Amino acid sequence: MIKEYGGCLPLELKKVNTDLFKGFDHVALNSGRNAIAYAALAFNYKCVYIPYYTCKTVEAGLLEVGVEVRYYNIDEHLMPLEPEGGFDDRALFVYTNYFGIMTHVMQQDIIAEHSHVLFDNTQGFFTEPMRGTLSAYSCRKFFGVPDGAYLVGDEIPRLDIPTGESADTAGFLLKAIEAGPNAAYAMSKENEEHINVEGMRYMSRLTEALMAGIDMQSVNDRRVANFNKMHQLIGKYNELDISLENGAPMVYPLLVSKEGIREALVEHHIFVPRWWRWIEEASTTNAFEKKLSKFLVPLPITQTYDEGDMEYIAGFLLENFLIEA
Repeated sequence: MIKEYGGCLPLELKKVNTDLFKGFDHVALNSGRNAIAYAALAFNYKCVYIPYYTCKTVEAGLLEVGVEVRYYNIDEHLMPLEPEGGFDDRALFVYTNYFGIMTHVMQQDIIAEHSHVLFDNTQGFFTEPMRGTLSAYSCRKFFGVPDGAYLVGDEIPRLDIPTGESADTAGFLLKAIEAGPNAAYAMSKENEEHINVEGMRYMSRLTEALMAGIDMQSVNDRRVANFNKMHQLIGKYNELDISLENGAPMVYPLLVSKEGIREALVEHHIFVPRWWRWIEEASTTNAFEKKLSKFLVPLPITQTYDEGDMEYIAGFLLENFLIEA
């Protein structure tokens, strides 16, 4: 970019992050799905294993670059189940760090079983990368930015792809400040569609500047405190056996086999999504995966909230769903 002088003033963003992944190589891209697809292209993997229980965009990103996609199921401990015929050890094995709560033992078990591993840490931005593996991270799931992802490893080839642009669709970030996240939701969906049709790109300069100014330690600490507070309040009702030891997660994953929890939360302005609805109806998914699709409630624990907010959300759940009259 040619340096320019004069004209309007841009946002003034303090640069505090110079090395997010100390000691590792990384490539900054525009989305998590493209980080995984980039790994397949850069390291010439013709086949990639992904779990059934994951976002359809992962599959779409791989198919777009001509990679064969194979699938596996997970068990009630969120660990892989070997498919009939076993795994092809030449393929790239993608393991999803569900909710951002993958433990060190889980990481080591995956590495012991598979020769070529990519940890999909799009739900666990603060999970540290491991030597001899690849890791993919998503910025938008953790920070107020218009695009962004990282592929992290020991040495990563650079591909000849363009740099993304996000300024024209980033207005939802400003709208959310003035009118709240729900008022900016439609604009944020337009931004997501922009990323989907943009294709594989390097991270936009706007997101690079925004990411450089984030106090990462503060974000991690607040998310961990919120997660722990939520677990203290409602953990005994959670049908998922979870613990936190490897960085701040994306959400608090509450699994309770009761109808209507998600809808009631939304009615009370506690906006929680339903992930991967198709899983419940698919013939290839198992009973546990169907249960997750139907009943899992990803509760917000973002750095914009404090422990008082966690008490409010937990209190609503306890009063209306978790404590029997």
